[in-house]
Amino acid sequence: MDSTSQPHWSSLPSDLLFNIANILDARIDLLTLRAVCNPWRSSLPLPPKAPLLKLPFPIDPNNPNLNSNRHGHFALIESFSYSLEPINRDPKRTWLIKIQESESGNVILKDPLARYPLARYPLAGLDRLPKVLNLLDYRVKEISRGYYVEFVEQGRAPYPSIFVNEMKSCISIKQVAVSSSFDKIGDDGFVVLVIYNGGKLALWRMGDEKWSTVNDILEGHVYDSVAYSNGMFFAIAVNGLTISIDPSKASFEIMEVAPAKPRSGFGHGDTFKYLVKWFSDLFLIEKYHEDLFYWSESDDEDDYHIKFKIYKMNDEECDWVEMDGLKDVVLFLGDACSFFVWAKDYAWWKGNCICFLDYLFMGSGSDGPGSEAGIFDFEDGISRRLSKFSSCSKLFWPPPSWLKHYS
Repeated sequence: MDSTSQPHWSSLPSDLLFNIANILDARIDLLTLRAVCNPWRSSLPLPPKAPLLKLPFPIDPNNPNLNSNRHGHFALIESFSYSLEPINRDPKRTWLIKIQESESGNVILKDPLARYPLARYPLAGLDRLPKVLNLLDYRVKEISRGYYVEFVEQGRAPYPSIFVNEMKSCISIKQVAVSSSFDKIGDDGFVVLVIYNGGKLALWRMGDEKWSTVNDILEGHVYDSVAYSNGMFFAIAVNGLTISIDPSKASFEIMEVAPAKPRSGFGHGDTFKYLVKWFSDLFLIEKYHEDLFYWSESDDEDDYHIKFKIYKMNDEECDWVEMDGLKDVVLFLGDACSFFVWAKDYAWWKGNCICFLDYLFMGSGSDGPGSEAGIFDFEDGISRRLSKFSSCSKLFWPPPSWLKHYS
């Protein structure tokens, strides 16, 4: 074959094609591989869709706020965050999207940092988004997976009204961690850890008919975040106590990883903790509102006293070690979906910062993805609205002009 001629991908040996497919973890990568040519599409089967997992309801049947006439189940839902870029375009513009596939097979486009579908926002042009994406027209990369637990009502309508106390203590699930992605569920089991009822922990193992509640070393802790890392579940309480849970043990063996820290006040004390895994490392992010009601003449009206600290788990010493910023990395801290990315992969984004949601940014004048987000810069220690950085906010909305439409 002439060195300048284009390769005939359709003639690639089948065993080599299957070897390539077997090392691809992300479903989107398998779909892109199948899209290269008709012979590959015929040879490679479609990757399986995520199974519909029904979890028992309620978690605590003895909760006094539970309506005895309430029947249903919890549905475990998997969502995917992707970066989308045009091929051969410089300077590149990345679009960040999150999708969730419904039981019917339809794709739901969601806010990348929140749980909301885009249909929730009064967005101009939402109906003009393309119905089909040709994966060969873009560089598509899976960034993160997020998990939600939603209550599915069953029985004969009309259903009993759901009041606030029942919603908060019986139905609403704050956060979820799973022992593997849906496409990696194997014979070694599948376990789900959730935070419910204002900070309690519960576990469910595939095949169990009921949940196992966690009675940790010292009862009464309020948990803020959970994660799964290197074969273990981790949970951190508002006072800093960190525990690990071994899902391979029938009794869910629990150990203290890091001790609680002295603190004052009640509840969160306006400090929130997040556990985020990146590669093989586990990180703790603390967000706190410093001097929330303090303002001086040197303050800019667009500056917010929202601060962050970031720690990395030291496995040998079983403690959190504070880090000096993020250097060339950006952290996106969302609702049930947080992830790190390299700043160099995102045009106009600088490293050493955190993009996050906060109630102080609500009503910022923009109703769309990223409208309730801000950026914290470790260099100057200041948080600002994401909307103040137009080149950065375009990562979320509006959709880029290079999206192709097909008739």
